[in-house]
Amino acid sequence: MTPVQTSSAPTKVESVPLASSKRKLDEDQFFNNSNVKWLGGSDKPPYTKASTYSGAVADRERFLRETNGLTALQKHCVYFDGDADGIIWPTDTFFGFYALGFGLILSLLAVGIIHGPFSYPTIPYTGARWRDYLPDPFFRIWIANIHRNKHGSDSESYNRKGELQRQRFDDIFDLYSTAPNKDGLSFNDLVVMITTRRNLMDPFGWFAMAFEWGSTYLLLWPSDGIVKKDDVHGIIDGSLFTSIAARRREGLGAFHARERKQI
Repeated sequence: MTPVQTSSAPTKVESVPLASSKRKLDEDQFFNNSNVKWLGGSDKPPYTKASTYSGAVADRERFLRETNGLTALQKHCVYFDGDADGIIWPTDTFFGFYALGFGLILSLLAVGIIHGPFSYPTIPYTGARWRDYLPDPFFRIWIANIHRNKHGSDSESYNRKGELQRQRFDDIFDLYSTAPNKDGLSFNDLVVMITTRRNLMDPFGWFAMAFEWGSTYLLLWPSDGIVKKDDVHGIIDGSLFTSIAARRREGLGAFHARERKQI
C-alpha cells in the first residue's frame, strides 16, 4: 500500500480586507452640528414673521404650510423666532410668552428657565478649538439644532430628531386620560403622568416636564378642566401658538367655545 504524501509547506491564506462599517449616526447629516442648514441646504428658514409672535396670524393651516418639512420640535419653536432668522433670543422668548398672555413675571421666568439650559446644546460648531466649547454670551437658541435639547422624563412624543412619534403621543391619552372618550387630560391626569414618567436620577428632566405641561395647562386653561387632545397636538407642532397670540392681540381671547374649531 503506497503511503499518501502530504506537503509540509504551510498553506498561504490570502487576507480579505474587512468592509468599513460606519454608524448611521455618522452618516446622518442631521446630527452634524457644524453646518446649520434648512431644507434644500438653505441658510434661511422657510417661514415668515406671520408664523411668529411678531406677525402672528390666526391660521393654523398657513403655519403648517410655511413650516412644511421642519420637524415637529422645530415647528414648536418657530413661533418664538420673532424676526424669522432661525435664532431665538431671550427677548424673543419673553415677548412670545407675553403675547400668549403669561404676563410679565411668568414671561421673565420662562426666559431664564428656557435659555439657561437650552442655549448651549444648540450652538453650531465652527471648528474653532476653544471657542466651540464656550457658551453663547447672549444665550441664543438655534432652532435647526433644537433636537439636541431633548431631555429625559418626558412624554416621548418627539424622537431624537425632534419628529413627532404619533403612536407615543396617542399613548399619553390612552394611558392617563380619565375623560370618557380619552380625548383630553385633566389637571390630575397631568400630575399622574408627570410623576409616573420620571426617570431615575433625572431632576432636570422632572422639572422640565413639569414646566412644559404646567405651562401648557396655563395657556389652554380649559373651562371644563380638561385640555383637549387636538389643542395639545397644536402645541406639540406649534400651530396653535400664532392663533392664540393673534386672537389675544385682537382682544378676542385665546378661545371661545363656538369658535374653537376655527382656530
